Amino acid sequence: DNVIDEADSDDDDDDKQDAIFKETDLIFVVARADQDEPKFELFIFDDPLDNMYVHHDANVAAYPLCSTWLSDGQLSMLAVGTMLPFIEIWPLDVMDAVEPAVLLGGCVNSDDNYKRKKPKKSSLKPNSHSDAVLSLDWNTNAQHILASGSADGTIKLWDLNTQDTIGTYKEGCNIQALQFHHSEESLLLSGGFDGNVLIRDCRQPNATAIRWNVSEVVERVEWCFHSQSIVASTSSGLIGCFEARMNAPTPVWHLQAHDAETTFSLSRHLPGLMATGGKDGFVTLWDVRDQAVQQLTPEVAQQLRQPQSASENQRVPTQIVSKNHKTGSVLGLRFHPNTPSVVGACGSKGEPLVYTITEDVKKFFHVPHQKYIPQQ
Repeated sequence: DNVIDEADSDDDDDDKQDAIFKETDLIFVVARADQDEPKFELFIFDDPLDNMYVHHDANVAAYPLCSTWLSDGQLSMLAVGTMLPFIEIWPLDVMDAVEPAVLLGGCVNSDDNYKRKKPKKSSLKPNSHSDAVLSLDWNTNAQHILASGSADGTIKLWDLNTQDTIGTYKEGCNIQALQFHHSEESLLLSGGFDGNVLIRDCRQPNATAIRWNVSEVVERVEWCFHSQSIVASTSSGLIGCFEARMNAPTPVWHLQAHDAETTFSLSRHLPGLMATGGKDGFVTLWDVRDQAVQQLTPEVAQQLRQPQSASENQRVPTQIVSKNHKTGSVLGLRFHPNTPSVVGACGSKGEPLVYTITEDVKKFFHVPHQKYIPQQ
């Protein structure tokens, strides 16, 4: 019995140690799109030991479609959008949470949110989305503001202090992608099923948005950290970079990264480094500083809405490496915000990937050795 008690005590000690975050831990969250048990999982990657495990998880209301991490340096929250018309906000600091701390939108009677697959519009709060939430982004400069895009064709701005909307923009199509500017809190970038990429100044809700059209469903949009440009990827695998300030219709550069739906991420620590992931299962790294002149094909020119005569001086970034990490179709991909050498990805096979890129990019970029760089 004493041996068993000691073994149980050792197991408890190991569990307690696993629950404690260390400075060298890389922490990330993935949404698991399991029809029977949709959930989010908070993973720990122990870099020195090259070990990855689930720290804790929680079930969400329905099939998860998007998420964004909210943190003010003290509290950590996760906003999750699902097939239902409301947003769940979960406290990530609580290991055994059984329900979200906050619901944005949804039914007037909160109990009705979980009674049917899709609540009736008549039962929803006036400020609620009326269809699935497809995209979310947290404003890091105004930390009480969250943006959401929906299959109901609207973008909503939420005040987390009041748990109510402070603005609604009607776009008329599914809003697939959103991102606030990293330093100018009022600028919001979005992309939709109609192929439009838009920049809005949220201080001027009635002003005309700056827009580009890429002819295909927009999968992801990002502001460049080190220039006044924006980047968008499409359902055909095309990625285009546009000058935001000048509203120039011709892309700064373009790229046929993959053959179908494509996501991407721009490095904030290594200017010019971009990672892409596609339905083909490959994760590819690019140097967008080093661009070769290449003539656009008629198909790509049409997608970018460019006349073929303008294609002579189009530029294409340089591919560094492309690898299949056996994740299945790559559904999400991000550079770690505080660790320059790490890319995280998840795919259709359900297992997350932590990809250390140092060796693969060393001929193109100097990757700092620091394991942790405080986020600006």
